[in-house]
Amino acid sequence: MLFSENAGQRTIAAKLIPLTCEVSDILLSRLKTEPALYTRLALTEKLESGDQSTALRMIDFLVDIGDNQHSKPIAPSKKKSFPLPRDLIARSLGRMKPEIFPTLLEAAEKLPSSQLSELIDAIGYMAFYHPALATTENYQRLLKIKKAHSNEPLIQWKFLICFSAFPQSTELLQQEEQFTEEAQRSLTLLALKKD
Repeated sequence: MLFSENAGQRTIAAKLIPLTCEVSDILLSRLKTEPALYTRLALTEKLESGDQSTALRMIDFLVDIGDNQHSKPIAPSKKKSFPLPRDLIARSLGRMKPEIFPTLLEAAEKLPSSQLSELIDAIGYMAFYHPALATTENYQRLLKIKKAHSNEPLIQWKFLICFSAFPQSTELLQQEEQFTEEAQRSLTLLALKKD
């Protein structure tokens, strides 16, 4: 049914099929070519229900689906919450159970810059909505990755957004000189979370 010509049948199949490693691979492959919006939503929702092994498979597909990923820093969002990741896989990773957070951090230490850029969004999104993840230890790991990519403006900008989930970043955000508007937005979000 996942390969039916009828989008409704594909959607039903995505919702009902039990999630295994093999099924995760099939769903990810389908997601690359699926034209129907509701079927795409059903595919991502099924993947979001997965565990660490599903997350690892999904990480391989960062920047591989769609073409709306950031290629350069843009003006800060006007939203009063964490911006929804634009990359479809990053969005789904950010919505998964917080138990996969260590998997995301470990991957962030190894990924090429193009994928790291999108994974930072997923990490920040998850930490923003699960504040227990915003620990000093996790912040320090992210800070180390940020420093390793100090000559990449897109990565630096993405980390400023991500750090709106980490209260430990206040001093760093206050000292930001390149992306001051984004740093200020993150500081504002941190202040709102305190209240």
